Amino acid sequence: MAASKEAIAIILDVGPSMNQAPPGTVTSLESAIEGINMILQRKIFAESKDEVALILFGTTGTDNPLDDGESYQHITLLSPLSVADFDLLQMVQSDLQPSDTPGDFLDAIVVALDHLEKGLQGKKGFGSRRLILFTDLGGPFGDQELDTIVAAMSNTKTELNVIGPSLGDDTAAEGDGGAGGGDGPGGSSGAGPSTRKEKTSQQKSGEALVKHMLDQVNGECYSFSEALPALSYFQSRQVKPMAWKCNLEIGQMEIPINGYSKVKNFTLKQSWKKVYAQDPNVIPRTLPTYHMTNEEETEVEKEDMVEG
Repeated sequence: MAASKEAIAIILDVGPSMNQAPPGTVTSLESAIEGINMILQRKIFAESKDEVALILFGTTGTDNPLDDGESYQHITLLSPLSVADFDLLQMVQSDLQPSDTPGDFLDAIVVALDHLEKGLQGKKGFGSRRLILFTDLGGPFGDQELDTIVAAMSNTKTELNVIGPSLGDDTAAEGDGGAGGGDGPGGSSGAGPSTRKEKTSQQKSGEALVKHMLDQVNGECYSFSEALPALSYFQSRQVKPMAWKCNLEIGQMEIPINGYSKVKNFTLKQSWKKVYAQDPNVIPRTLPTYHMTNEEETEVEKEDMVEG
């Protein structure tokens, strides 16, 4: 069987710079959470067998296997490698909170690489690995182990995607990782005109390092304004075509052939017995309606129906 599944580690910056934005604009953290929601929704609705891990850096506490009391601090392995489900989606929507503690994104990458390596031991069918880093690069970092990190990513053929600021631009739109401080990165998601913010020296240093990494490994960098529209498209379920053998009869001649369904109705495996209400105080209820099979699908009132 071909190795078709992908192991993905989502690395999210929840440090202070990600939560700074002018009034009325969306923060970089909110844009990042929206992007992660879209990734998980695509995996869930496509019934993907890919596995996803969620790692936070810039957390107040520390909870990861590499923590020794001195190194890899303020990094939390929030959700280990597993198939995306609604529990993880709800966790992302409800439990992610910003902190006042900056984190090192390179240390977080090391934790993610280590988790993918250990998490895939004994598992079959995985043909690729990917790190998706959401950050505005506003926190401090140490690059002493940079060459080791790049070598590890190359040896394991791990792809790196960075979603945050626009590389090569000294300014950034709100939500794309603008300047830190009191009027730091805001969000955009389409609300109001785009505002350009001067990037901090810390962000420029981080971008230079990310550019170097992307030159050495297989990877890309996207701004939030580029990534979110692309993630909004529905990802269809990947299904291996199955053939049935039959004979094509032409007069007295029979030709053995294989038949395939080009188009067929698809139903999700989810039973949808549980739903998430926009207002948790309102109890969801089912409301059946009946319609005619004409082009307008005219609704038939209950009093106009009789038992068959």
